Amino acid sequence: MLDLATLKARAADRLANPATLANAANPANPANQQDAPISQLAALAGLAASDAWCWPHAEAMNGAELQTFAARVQLFIRRGADESVAENLADRLVIRDRQRDHRRTCLECQHYRHGRCGNRLRAGLHSAEIGPDLAVLLQHCGGFAS
Repeated sequence: MLDLATLKARAADRLANPATLANAANPANPANQQDAPISQLAALAGLAASDAWCWPHAEAMNGAELQTFAARVQLFIRRGADESVAENLADRLVIRDRQRDHRRTCLECQHYRHGRCGNRLRAGLHSAEIGPDLAVLLQHCGGFAS
């Protein structure tokens, strides 16, 4: 009998390797057999299929966008945003990136430190204090650094 950790590890391995999924879907390959990929073409087909119904073909986030989204959520939480604010902002930034909008938020800037701007003069601010609404506002900023 397999324990839960082993089952989770096997599921993660299968999801991480699209070729394994392609092999499991092939009726000629028994479901419990862990062979090498049928071919490199099967591996590539699995990768292509994973994003086939995603941006730019549909509104769903593709793999790269999902990775960027997750990294941004973690960054925004580390910089003091609530989880819901971080997720909403990261979602808005996916749309911004798709539209090739060059505006930024304070939470993305390396000079931002939990409610304060470390580059306020270049940013054109009179005070270093930044409220939560300004921190998530898309804007052009002369002091921005990624």
